[in-house]
Amino acid sequence: MHLAIFLSLAVLCLIHAASSVEARPTTPSVIKLTKIDSAYWRATFSDPPLNLQGDAFFQDFYSIVDEITNNSDVKVVVFDSSSREFFSTHVDLINPLSHELWPGNGRYWDCITRLAKAPVLTIAAIRGRAYHAGAEIAAALDVRFGSKERAVLGQLEVGFGANPGGGGIEMLSRLTGRSRALEIVLGSDVMDADTAALYGSDQHDKRNLTTVGINRAIPDANFEKFVDSFARRVAGWDHFAIATAKTLINERTGFATSEQQQESFISFLAAASQGAVPVRLKAMASAGMQKDLRFETRFSQEELRFVGNGPWRT
Repeated sequence: MHLAIFLSLAVLCLIHAASSVEARPTTPSVIKLTKIDSAYWRATFSDPPLNLQGDAFFQDFYSIVDEITNNSDVKVVVFDSSSREFFSTHVDLINPLSHELWPGNGRYWDCITRLAKAPVLTIAAIRGRAYHAGAEIAAALDVRFGSKERAVLGQLEVGFGANPGGGGIEMLSRLTGRSRALEIVLGSDVMDADTAALYGSDQHDKRNLTTVGINRAIPDANFEKFVDSFARRVAGWDHFAIATAKTLINERTGFATSEQQQESFISFLAAASQGAVPVRLKAMASAGMQKDLRFETRFSQEELRFVGNGPWRT
């Protein structure tokens, strides 16, 4: 079966099994781009409280990546959030995603790869929860800083019966090493900023200097000042020096190809549409997934209620 047909059938199976809710209209501008100056930009996830990754998110993300990679002046872009609760969370598991926008068509992976290769430093400024795809998009950026008091990270897909499909498999194995990647993915639990920063120091492999979450944990009272000062410092360097250093570091450390990342997304769709998972997702949606803030903030605990073959009480 042709790949595009397979992807379309897989995602439709997942979406319709999860819920019968009709698609909501696309909301424009859920990522706000602010140009502090020509060299220093900020992209703010602005669809509180969850910063869900649906059609509007992907539409804005692709547009912003195009603008970043086509601009010859920008040197650093900080990705942050206007929500106190979430940096970003999972893809939309209830409403159908547009085939032109959803990650399965390869466009998302192309954007992630272009950002990794661009002569621009991208920074994730995490002052809330980064779960599922939210943790993955943070991991795909170049540098991650997290608030000691407010940043919480988690790859929670295995807990509801799937695998990370948005780059988590590729990023984790490179950034934390095999054993810690297995612990994070199969443990399917949350991690605070201090632990995430600690996991960036692998005693067995000195090349692994970062983690899925953050380069360092910073007290929240000093967080914005630190991120802004760091970004302005980088924005002052020569563009050629930034581009050359980033290219060499990418070559030395390795970065997953678009094909590898898309393969993981196909695996996620396959896992999420087999066995008890579709019924489980539907029960989780009825219990508050994607609609109830308490459910989403406690996702790693809530999903425990739906383990097994079901049926589940909601």
